[in-house]
Amino acid sequence: MTRILVADDSETVLLMLQRRLEMAGYDVDTATDGEEVLEALEKGAPPDLVLLDAMMPKKSGIDALREMREGGLDTPVLMISAHLDAQEPERMSAIGADGCVPKPFEWDELIARIEELV
Repeated sequence: MTRILVADDSETVLLMLQRRLEMAGYDVDTATDGEEVLEALEKGAPPDLVLLDAMMPKKSGIDALREMREGGLDTPVLMISAHLDAQEPERMSAIGADGCVPKPFEWDELIARIEELV
């Protein structure tokens, strides 16, 4: 089963993503900030994909992504953000993201992007 680590600081968004992804057949782990993401990645085998909110407290998803890539982790990372401008996908790609999806997202688009990466 494909395992996804989902990180978002909004409990509502996190629970919705977890439920919908589990209903779609994915095994889902969750985190509420970038520090929790990095801790989860250190604890065991990497997930098949990380779905990462760009802006979170303590450590942003952007900072967590930088650390993941600097540490050699090549797991696909799909960034989600409510604050994407026209240049944001290029900036995210430059630091190692495999794609970006704006919030609010269309469920079908999100699943299609996930399936492309796993």
